[in-house]
Amino acid sequence: MAKPKGPHGDGGDGGEGDGTGVPRQRGRNNGRSTTIAETHQAVADAAANGRPGGPGTPDGRSGDGQGGDAETRPPQNDPALDKKDPQTLEEIKNARRHIQDQLQEMADESWDYVDQNKDTLLQREGYQRQREELIAKGYPEEVADTIVERTALGTEAHRHFANSIDSEADTLLPEETGFRLRTEVGYDSQGVETPRVKDQDFRPDVILERQVKDPVTEELDWEVAHAYDLKTGLKTGIENWWSKKVTDGLDLPEPPTEIRPTQRPLGG
Repeated sequence: MAKPKGPHGDGGDGGEGDGTGVPRQRGRNNGRSTTIAETHQAVADAAANGRPGGPGTPDGRSGDGQGGDAETRPPQNDPALDKKDPQTLEEIKNARRHIQDQLQEMADESWDYVDQNKDTLLQREGYQRQREELIAKGYPEEVADTIVERTALGTEAHRHFANSIDSEADTLLPEETGFRLRTEVGYDSQGVETPRVKDQDFRPDVILERQVKDPVTEELDWEVAHAYDLKTGLKTGIENWWSKKVTDGLDLPEPPTEIRPTQRPLGG
C-alpha cells in the first residue's frame, strides 16, 4: 500500500527516511553537538594539511558552491540594475555567502529540536489521529508508527526552521542591503505569488529577494533572486523536475539550493 507523500516528494516534509525512523546524530564533544564553526574549522584544517577540495587547493570550493575566495563585505543590491546584470549576479552570490552559515546553523538547530522533543511531538493530537487513520486503512502498527514519525519530524523541523528565519530575517539581511528573506511563499505555475498552493504550484521553504526599481515609475518592489529547500530525509535531495519548475517559474539565475541538517546526510 502506497505511503502518504508530502509536497515535492519530501514525504510530508520529511518522508524520505532510511526505513528506521531513527534520527542520525552528529558527532559529540563533551556531551554537546558539534557546532558549525567547528565543522568549518575542521575543513580548513584539512585543507591546510593538503586534503583535496579545501579552499587552499586549486579545486577548492566553498559550502555554497561558490569559489573559495568568498567576499566578506556585506551585500549591497543596486535596485536600478537588472537581475541578470553581472554586478547583480555577484551581489546575489555575495548575499548567499553572507547567510549560508546562519541558514545551516538554523537547519541543524531545527533538527536538534525535533530529535530532542520527538516523544512529545508524536503525542500531539494530529499525529495520533493520523496514526489511527493509517491503522484503520490496514497498515500494521509498526509501519504506521514509522510513517507518522517521519512525517512529524520533517514537518516540525520545517516549522521550527521557518520560525527561526522569520524571527532573525532582519538581522540576517538588514533592509539597507536591498535583500530580504521570506519563508513558505507559494507561487502558481507561472511564478505569480499565491496564498493557496495547488497541484501545479510550488512553495520553496525560503526565498532570497532583492529590491528592484521600476525604470518608468521609479517605484521600488521585490523580486526573487534565489530559493532554498530544506531536506530532512535520508535518501533524496531536490528533485530535478521541481528544481526546474522553480528556476523557470521564478526566473532564477541559479537552481534552488538544498539545505540539509548536518545530522541528516544522504543515505547510500
